[in-house]
Amino acid sequence: MKGTITIKEAWKDSYKSMQLSELLTEKILPEYMLKCRWFGAKNAPIKRYEVSYAEMAPYHNQLALLLIIEVVFQTAYSEQYYLPLVWTEETNVDNKEFVIARLKCKDGEKELVEALAVSDYRNDLFENISHKRQVKIREGVINYHKGKSLRPESPVSRLLSAEQSNTTIVFNDEYFLKIYRKLFRGTNPDYEVSYHLSERSDFQNSPIYMGSVTLLRDNVYPVSLGLMQKKIENNGDAWAYMLKRVAAYFKNIERRKLSIDQIPKVPLYKGCIPEKLPLTMLDLVGVETLENVALLAKRTAEMHLALFREKTHHEFIPAIFNEDYQVWLHNRLLYQLDNRVAIIENILEKFKGLTKRWAEEFLDNTETIKNLILGFDYQKLNSHRIRIHGDYHLGQVLMTDDDFYILDFEGEPDSTIRDRKIKQPPIKDVAGMFRSFHYAIFSTIFANNPTSLPEDILIEAGGRYYRTVVAVFLDSYIKSAFESGLDIGYYKEIDYLLRYHILEKAIYELGYELNSRPNWAIIPLKGINQILNND
Repeated sequence: MKGTITIKEAWKDSYKSMQLSELLTEKILPEYMLKCRWFGAKNAPIKRYEVSYAEMAPYHNQLALLLIIEVVFQTAYSEQYYLPLVWTEETNVDNKEFVIARLKCKDGEKELVEALAVSDYRNDLFENISHKRQVKIREGVINYHKGKSLRPESPVSRLLSAEQSNTTIVFNDEYFLKIYRKLFRGTNPDYEVSYHLSERSDFQNSPIYMGSVTLLRDNVYPVSLGLMQKKIENNGDAWAYMLKRVAAYFKNIERRKLSIDQIPKVPLYKGCIPEKLPLTMLDLVGVETLENVALLAKRTAEMHLALFREKTHHEFIPAIFNEDYQVWLHNRLLYQLDNRVAIIENILEKFKGLTKRWAEEFLDNTETIKNLILGFDYQKLNSHRIRIHGDYHLGQVLMTDDDFYILDFEGEPDSTIRDRKIKQPPIKDVAGMFRSFHYAIFSTIFANNPTSLPEDILIEAGGRYYRTVVAVFLDSYIKSAFESGLDIGYYKEIDYLLRYHILEKAIYELGYELNSRPNWAIIPLKGINQILNND
């Protein structure tokens, strides 16, 4: 049982209790939030917690306290997190982990609990969405928007237990309501793109938009609090599938006792249909695998086409390349590069083997990489920029028996809200997927080797697998784009943008791994090495 805290106000007035605010931010939340799956700053040096917004909102003839917690870091940078609380009896709570403290106030003594752990609160959210309600609060409204496909029904709800950066409620085993925990100063790109694809386009391969929850206040930016979509019955994500296929490829090499010279090496970043691949490679990788890669590429192009065709809503109208975009891109990448160089210089001696060798090569080629970054010249590019997925990888794709569904349009986790909404070349998403293929291959080699083959053989064979799957993906994607009128430029421009954004993605990944999983830094280092050496 958590400790008991006491305030002098009644529960309905708790939103203005300075005493409660201080108790939460100084004693309770620092410990509680560090245990929460959705709190993304567990390893960051935190200066203080603040209640930046507090409001009472009705639910099921009761009141919930809606809090936006400002987490201020030692660097002066801050993040906002959403924390809805209810005051209720312990018997109403699904899981005791969500009990924050026992609260004694003017009305009595009950548990202070995360609202999402209480079924009455969850079900009220569904009913509000399905009836398109606007719930008035002291300053503004909470707007519940209903998608075209949603019909009112009696809800039965539960929390999804999977580890994730948001909290998901399952209704009637048919709908997922994602409650955003880390908030943006503006509408969430996940909501914007999901709504656009589902309600304004004919794209069929993303979850159907069912509704959303938005906090609206006068003279303040709107804040996305939740997004509801129809559940997709699936067989797991494409990441798990690709790991199995990569492992099968290496086992095929081992079983057939092939030398590296017997494994074909197709040209890097050149499209190729499966039928024109060397028979040995076709056999090792598998026809079904390559057909699935081609289908995923087609669905990717269809997603981009749905985002490209918009001519009415400003936030989705395609844009040309210009100097402003070039300056933004240069500054962003140079900052990331300098950051990665500084980290590696500080920890270089801790690396061993290939990781150290590739890290040294990375440092030796810093100027070359800077020149590649600065070589981006918008005047040579004639294609269009569009809203894209922004964090496109195998884990963002669900597989059914015969198709793929693309989800989670929130963008790169470390990017600002502005950066996530910048219109960028659709080829950047293709580059992200190629980096994901690369991760699947080299994480198998370095972490889950299913064979007795030596590492140097696996690395070379893995590179040839990578060349093969990206060739098939690229052929299918370009063909679909050209046939549908999606403007991605022509072959020379596509090749340039693809290599540029693969380098960009690998630099981004390097920062993530250095900060979170240093042992995995070898994978983006290998990716950067590959771009530098055209290997």
